[in-house]
Amino acid sequence: MLNPNVSVIVAVYNTEDYLDRCIQSLLNQTYQDFELLLVDDCSSDGSLEILRKYEALDERVVVITKDQNRGLSDTRNLGIQHARGNFFQFIDGDDYVEETLLEECVKAFEKQVDLVVFDIYQHYVSDDGLEIISHDLEENSLYCVRHHPFLITKMKNCAWNKMYRKELFINTNIRYPYGCCYEDLGTTYRILANAKGVRYIKKPLYHYIQDRPGNITSKFDRRVFDVLKMSTLNNEYYKEKGLYEICYEELKFLAGVNILECLKKTRNATDDALVEEMIESSFYFLKNVYPEFPKCSYAIVREKNDWIYANPTYLKIYLKLRRLKKKEG
Repeated sequence: MLNPNVSVIVAVYNTEDYLDRCIQSLLNQTYQDFELLLVDDCSSDGSLEILRKYEALDERVVVITKDQNRGLSDTRNLGIQHARGNFFQFIDGDDYVEETLLEECVKAFEKQVDLVVFDIYQHYVSDDGLEIISHDLEENSLYCVRHHPFLITKMKNCAWNKMYRKELFINTNIRYPYGCCYEDLGTTYRILANAKGVRYIKKPLYHYIQDRPGNITSKFDRRVFDVLKMSTLNNEYYKEKGLYEICYEELKFLAGVNILECLKKTRNATDDALVEEMIESSFYFLKNVYPEFPKCSYAIVREKNDWIYANPTYLKIYLKLRRLKKKEG
């Protein structure tokens, strides 16, 4: 297929039970001028065989295999390297999309638009629950971070509820940080800093599986420290772009809410030394970069018990009491 308008990049790793639904939702799009890049990160299940099946059936499908498992960032970056479209759309192999996703996003682009964002259906496997994750933005407005810093606080970290003009990656040389977790946190907001125009579609177009078995997002191990690396990466990049002072409160909010979410994982962690290290490292970062934390123009402490996680003393007392209660019970 020559010169497709959109490159859809699907990251695949051991998602054989979900791939048919994912790929069929893409091949059945109402908009057809796209290539489908299925990038397999050395899956050990039957994922690759499923990908090859679709490659043989449809000329738009291209399967890209890797010689070793190198993680999600590397998988997406490899897709970017091979992509030929004017616009990029990322998909995770266990998710699926509405049939009008590509059509509605392409329609939203015009000369001054570099990035289109849309809402999400969030599914919960454990209880068959469903909720819509929406954005507090105006559908017919055009945004950019320099003039609308609050956009940082409205934009979700995730890579896949957005369509990107390819120049946001190609001209900036921004790629997903290799070997890191929270790679979306370290990429989405750098991309956002370069978008001259952002448009919002007030409609859920993507189905995200929140609690798929095997999902690592709730685990607590050394990878949790990457949230600090990604926050530092964002801050340094905004300084380079001359946006740090303009977006200081927004970047504080972004770092604060993501670090608090990681600190919440400590309540079920079993490695006490690692928990202690994470607490110390997190508050060292926050107090050195944002001395007034948790004070902010935006509410960092948003949920009922967030005040516990926003204070190292309270958090340590809470975790100690929690451990004692578990030991007694």
